[in-house]
Amino acid sequence: MKMPVPLPVSPELQWFSIGVAVLVLLWAVVRLPWYKVQGDHEAQRIFAIFIAVMILMRGLGTQSVLGVNLHFLGASIATLMFGARFALLALACVSAAWAVLGRVWLGWGADFLVNDALPVAVTAGVSVLMRHLPAHILIYVLGNGFFAAIMAMSVSIFVKALITHWLGGNAMPYLAAAIPLSFAEGFFTGGVMALVVTYRPQWCASFDDEVYLAKRGD
Repeated sequence: MKMPVPLPVSPELQWFSIGVAVLVLLWAVVRLPWYKVQGDHEAQRIFAIFIAVMILMRGLGTQSVLGVNLHFLGASIATLMFGARFALLALACVSAAWAVLGRVWLGWGADFLVNDALPVAVTAGVSVLMRHLPAHILIYVLGNGFFAAIMAMSVSIFVKALITHWLGGNAMPYLAAAIPLSFAEGFFTGGVMALVVTYRPQWCASFDDEVYLAKRGD
């Protein structure tokens, strides 16, 4: 398959994206609820393991198949398990690791904003909407896990396609990958969250077993 020509990204645009990314990351870090993990070695270990696993999973991308940099995001899992602020910190570390290897989309700033910050925001928004539905574990897994991840990946890919088209590149590979990758992200996220809330609900910041499992004995 013919590989696409690298997009012509000006240094000014790269520095602008880095500046916005740093501001988003500062917003997350300044008000991080550190007290939730202080002294909690299990939570610290799970957080570190998540970062390591996501660094490895980003290597399972579509670069060799479609010629574009698309991969599992993990943003919905991070948001549901750790909260939006910790999710941004974790995903910034993942993006930075791949930036060192030179395999990020249009530089670290754009990669973090489109692959991490935007999907985290989408997941958080879907979670707010899901609060209006009955508190049931199945609704949590399908809504906050499966559906939110599909939306997060879809929005991320379509934004990539728009920016690629704006820069004069070929956006069709992104659009072609949108549906299969979005559903793959949804099934993966839904499956992971189903396992977490079933066997280790204490790992999930967004899941309250007293709320979602309150009627189990009725």
